[in-house]
Amino acid sequence: MDLSARTVIDLASIAKLLRKTMTRYTRQEAKALGLPTCYGSACKKHPEFEGLRRVSGACVECARINLQKSRRSDPERTRLQSKKDSIKLRANVEYVQRKREADKAYRKENKQRCRAVIAEWSKRNPDKVKLYAQKTKRQNKGRTNADTAKRRYAKLQRTPQWLTSDDYWMIEQAYELAALRTKLFGFSWHVDHIIPLQGEQVSGLHVPTNLQVIPWLDNVVKANKFEVAT
Repeated sequence: MDLSARTVIDLASIAKLLRKTMTRYTRQEAKALGLPTCYGSACKKHPEFEGLRRVSGACVECARINLQKSRRSDPERTRLQSKKDSIKLRANVEYVQRKREADKAYRKENKQRCRAVIAEWSKRNPDKVKLYAQKTKRQNKGRTNADTAKRRYAKLQRTPQWLTSDDYWMIEQAYELAALRTKLFGFSWHVDHIIPLQGEQVSGLHVPTNLQVIPWLDNVVKANKFEVAT
């Protein structure tokens, strides 16, 4: 069942409920009482709603269709209006707080779904992801420097003393391969640790067999999770 069909059923259910529980008010009476809708004469275009009409005069379904037509006919105006509405809502401190709490609760209950959506969007918009990462680093230089120092220390801690000169040469070759691929393909490639150095459940070593050269976006999406990029 598509969305429009569900909308028709929902509105019809509302109309049926109003017919049972609500007095048949005229448009003027409903307006005086502060009601958003009235139960007046049936709309000839949508008789299935049994008279569910807005106080403005149009039935609910007519108003919805007209709004959709208006938005499609002037997308630029719709965009500007949406921007104004967004600014107005952000100025409402109580609304912003409620939305943050609701978003936080949703992300907590739907971690896998949120991660999948973010990963899919990131693959479709690599340039935006890169710009966002650069902006975040500029605005949080202190945290960025701290994370860099932390990762450098973790790499030193996870580099075994038993590595040979050949092992160090292979590690150097991995970084040279990343630089070469970046030059050839026109986008950045990273040297990633297959088993993360700072994983939550497992911690790998900074050794040749734990390295793979992958596109930077795959590395960003992978983060500190233990998974082999293909």
